[in-house]
Amino acid sequence: MSRAIDGAEFPRRYVSPDADFGHWAVPEQYYRELAERPLASRAEIEQWLLDFSELESCFDEEYTRRYTTMTCQTDDPDRQARYMQFIEQVQPQREPWIFKLQRKFIEASAPLELPAQRYEVLQRSLRNAVEMFREENIPLETENARMTSEFQQITGAMTVRLDGNELTLQQAGRHLEENDRTKREQVWHLITDRYLEDAERLDALYERMVRLRDRIARNAGCSDYREYQFRAYERFDYTPDDCLRFHDTIERVIVPAARQLITDRRARLGLAEVRPWDLGVDPDDAPPLRPFETVEQLNEGCSRIFHEVSSELGRVFDTLREREVLDLESRKGKAPGGYQATFQERRLPFIFMNAVGTDGDVRTLLHEGGHAFHTWACRNEPWISYRNAPTEFSEVASMGMECLALPYTNVFYGADDRRAHRHFFEKIVLFYPFMAQIDAFQHYVYTHVDEGIEAWKDYWQTLKTRFSVGVEVRGLERAVRHDWHRKLHIFEVPFYYVEYGIAQLGALQVWERSRSNFSEAVALYRNGLALGGARPLPELFEAAGCRFDFSEQTVQPLVDAVMKELERLRA
Repeated sequence: MSRAIDGAEFPRRYVSPDADFGHWAVPEQYYRELAERPLASRAEIEQWLLDFSELESCFDEEYTRRYTTMTCQTDDPDRQARYMQFIEQVQPQREPWIFKLQRKFIEASAPLELPAQRYEVLQRSLRNAVEMFREENIPLETENARMTSEFQQITGAMTVRLDGNELTLQQAGRHLEENDRTKREQVWHLITDRYLEDAERLDALYERMVRLRDRIARNAGCSDYREYQFRAYERFDYTPDDCLRFHDTIERVIVPAARQLITDRRARLGLAEVRPWDLGVDPDDAPPLRPFETVEQLNEGCSRIFHEVSSELGRVFDTLREREVLDLESRKGKAPGGYQATFQERRLPFIFMNAVGTDGDVRTLLHEGGHAFHTWACRNEPWISYRNAPTEFSEVASMGMECLALPYTNVFYGADDRRAHRHFFEKIVLFYPFMAQIDAFQHYVYTHVDEGIEAWKDYWQTLKTRFSVGVEVRGLERAVRHDWHRKLHIFEVPFYYVEYGIAQLGALQVWERSRSNFSEAVALYRNGLALGGARPLPELFEAAGCRFDFSEQTVQPLVDAVMKELERLRA
């Protein structure tokens, strides 16, 4: 990745073009200079912030480059070593300096009358960060990152043998959509048994993670890691109790709708009961949706969709393809899942996923494409902090794009487009009870640390009953007790999952508007994206034409609209 080419758009003005951030001695001199520079006027603060943002962008890019390279091939020891060298030897050195610079800004800006519209979100964020910083947590955060890498290595190495072929779990998973029920059951057990082979390792790893994170929280003066993480995520606009009420709303409003879908699935498939391996097959027992065969076909189809939604967004996606910042195919040794990362110095998004030719892969690229458009929309924002929006709204960007793409997905599905839309809305309804389980599980774990792994798994089983949608799991008790192992968020980004539920409500509001005025919905969507993180969360939702609210008053009408749309699609 040549700086001579990439630097043409956002050239370094403070940091030397040749500065290598892979060794701490290089960035240290810049952090020191910023810490020592006098700040006595608004003009000096503004220039200081520009330099600080450039420095942070260079540092973040070095981390992201090493992280993405490692996740693209977790079984490469050189990539793993380069990533861990940065995590263990470079990043920890930076943390005390970040604290000094954040405190310096807060103290220097206090006596000045800075414009609230521009500075209030930044000041709130930095005050929070300064209050939470504890130097003794630096090595603990490094250990937390090391354990996250261990999780990726364990899961990235998982494969199964099917019909004489070695497959990644993502590749095997596509067979769960096949019409042959015996084959589906076989594949479900293969995948589940592979996870269960490492169940004790994953249990032990998670218990270590939780206890370490609890120490981090208490060091920072928090009562538990839930309080700590809510502050770390800057959840200034809602509380843990709001999340618990959201779980209650899901139980009252969405679980009955989800049970209705499962009952309908059972009847249409002619089954006595729906089992876990019956959830991926078409409910009318039609052949599985296979929207593409090659990654190039996936790219081409999504490009056409993005151009239909907005010609400018289509051009952005084509630019990302040209710059080779997409890694989409599944392969052995690649970390599971999908994500969009940002190379902050070049201000370029990077999309990572494990495509194997399924309907879900199309949705994933549309989803991550929405994140990429968000990154692109605010790439001219000079402050790095404002180039990152709260995750609750970042997920509106991704889920909203999935909704805006719906009128054009026939490029993949043709005559099956109606069926694909039905799958899309059914998955939204079925997602919510599972999301509530994942979130409620973590609320319990981090407020009952001393109870230990077996008690946590007992509670997981309680949640499975509370949010049950009618899938029969008789005889699968061990699998059910451990199936949270499959959700990487629990291990890698604790408490980062309720955002999906909150954001999906925003995305459904985008969808509702698009049905009556598509161009207005797209314009408002892009208006929200362009703000980045420069305004508080409720204002970002408002800018996109949505309400920031996850009470029953908002949830019920949206669920009713989705269920009505499903009735129309079945007609």
